[in-house]
Amino acid sequence: MNRLLIIILLTFVCMQVNAQSKPETEMPIDETTKLVTYTNVIEMPDNDKGKVYDKALAWANAFYKNPTDVIRDKDVASGIIICKARFKIMNVPKKRSDITTDAGMVQYTLKIEMKDNRYKYTLTDINWKQVSYYAIERWMDTRAPGYSDSYADYLNQTNQECKKIIADLVSTMVKKDAAKSTNDW
Repeated sequence: MNRLLIIILLTFVCMQVNAQSKPETEMPIDETTKLVTYTNVIEMPDNDKGKVYDKALAWANAFYKNPTDVIRDKDVASGIIICKARFKIMNVPKKRSDITTDAGMVQYTLKIEMKDNRYKYTLTDINWKQVSYYAIERWMDTRAPGYSDSYADYLNQTNQECKKIIADLVSTMVKKDAAKSTNDW
């Protein structure tokens, strides 16, 4: 009886440890491309295409530390801004005494498309910067020969960072323009 209880407890503990290594939330997968893709259309009433474009470009210039490197395409006529940027991910320490170490860079493409009274963002082509292209979708395949338990942490960090980028874009775009001064000075 004691052996059975020990086996059940060990099985439960192993299931808990395994559950902790899985991503906290599901990442959105595009049905057509099968890539992780964050996309949405945001309504912006009373804003023409040019005004929406100006706000998006101002956001990109303020958000990125080096916007001239990140903003790869900007076309007012077609209402498109394409940003290719990256952020750092870290290895999660195994013990409290361990230090956090650099796990590399994650690259992504953010496309912002503007029309009158709305814009669409698409954050996709997310990959781990390596010698060759290493799509983060490979981190999701737990049965792959080269799978590492660290990938679940990398997915969580990537998901959180992508959500922060989108939240910053959306919150900045909805802000009202600062009241223009009627004073000539």
